[in-house]
Amino acid sequence: MKQLFLIRHGKSSWSNASLSDLDRPLNKRGHRQLEAMARPLRMMGALDGQVHVSQACRARQTIEGLLDLLGEPRLVARIHFEPDLYTFRYKRLLHWIRQLPEDPETLTIIGHNPALSDLAARLTGQDAPDMATGSVMHLELPIDSWARAGKGQSRVVAYLPPKLASYKLFQRKAPPPPHKEQDLRKQVPATLHHLLERMRAIQPGVLAGVDPEFLHQFRIALRQSRAITEAICTTTGDEHLKKALHPLKTMARQTSIVRDLDVFLMELDARTMEDRRLRQSLRASGAEAFFRHWQTECQQQLCSQLEGKGWRKALATWEAAVTGKTLSRPLKKLTPSTIHNTVSERAALCQQLFAHLAPDAPDERFHDVRKALKRLRYLAELDTQGYQDLINTLKRQQKLYGRFQDRHVQLTLLDTLADNRRDRQLPPALAELAAELEREKQEARARILTSPNLELA
Repeated sequence: MKQLFLIRHGKSSWSNASLSDLDRPLNKRGHRQLEAMARPLRMMGALDGQVHVSQACRARQTIEGLLDLLGEPRLVARIHFEPDLYTFRYKRLLHWIRQLPEDPETLTIIGHNPALSDLAARLTGQDAPDMATGSVMHLELPIDSWARAGKGQSRVVAYLPPKLASYKLFQRKAPPPPHKEQDLRKQVPATLHHLLERMRAIQPGVLAGVDPEFLHQFRIALRQSRAITEAICTTTGDEHLKKALHPLKTMARQTSIVRDLDVFLMELDARTMEDRRLRQSLRASGAEAFFRHWQTECQQQLCSQLEGKGWRKALATWEAAVTGKTLSRPLKKLTPSTIHNTVSERAALCQQLFAHLAPDAPDERFHDVRKALKRLRYLAELDTQGYQDLINTLKRQQKLYGRFQDRHVQLTLLDTLADNRRDRQLPPALAELAAELEREKQEARARILTSPNLELA
């Protein structure tokens, strides 16, 4: 079985008309693409074998930039610059592959389009993506020699363009949210439809699973859609809109564990940068492998759900709801007066829940207040002009509860690790981390209890 990685060079500059095509360098965007792709290429194994590079300046700068970013000196010995790879014809590329003097199991080519995309189409016998600059395509061929590479033999294992490897690159071309209007009957449908389209646009980045920010933004779009809709349902008493929202609520819950693991792994990465002992303990004890395997399993389950017919049907149903009478009917009942009355009721509930908090109160009570504050803020945001001070207060409160929630979740994840170990104990360095997280959690509780900013009415 042969593995073929096709990498298109990063975005090149056309600013100097006097340069030949062979001598055009990467531009700023091309270098940003390399920053986004370096880590994913390493994770995919795209640089583990022989790497053959076109002699064009933009291709040379692509591998040189990756070398600088990855800091892997052993890769240098496996890099070869090939005049024949400076081509835009797939037949020439295929001929070169078949004539390889060596027969490596893994082969990586850094070259040009349309040769790369056309080669992928030839090898798979199907339409292949038009490879974006900086992108990579992984093909698997059931052959024992590159000389046998031919039509329709391979399958696409993965295709990753830079915009799906980096949320920052994706966001550069994302459409802005609709302008805010005083008329909620226009503002709410426009906002919900924008959030729906945003979920659809972000979903490929979530499926790629490279940059955790895609999932974070996907969850934000889910939560905002849910928040706005539940605020309307709470205010108007409408049940039909609430029913249409149910699949989005379910998906929000299903993404929760993946996001928790993403945040925790980023937290561990940050802490191990400064704590060598913790880094060694994570690796030696198998804790790092445990969490990453868990995260991979949850990511795969999430991808299966996102690619399923049920989710596509749910989005279609939701689109019909937010563009039709399911939304327009309750919006007719939405007035400043009904919003004010519901906000007052929710504010009183928050005050009541807060009054029951105490230093020895169970964590669940703090979670109840956090959820109530969140729902109150969503209601208040239906009238941002009338409730701006309240919204600012709620944002400050939510930060306090958010830190408490983060530490609670991270401690729960460490408890899961302990439960899966033979001795039911954490390694010493991780036990110290758990103790530190517990101290930070208790500090967050203390700040919540002494917070003077709960004047919500």
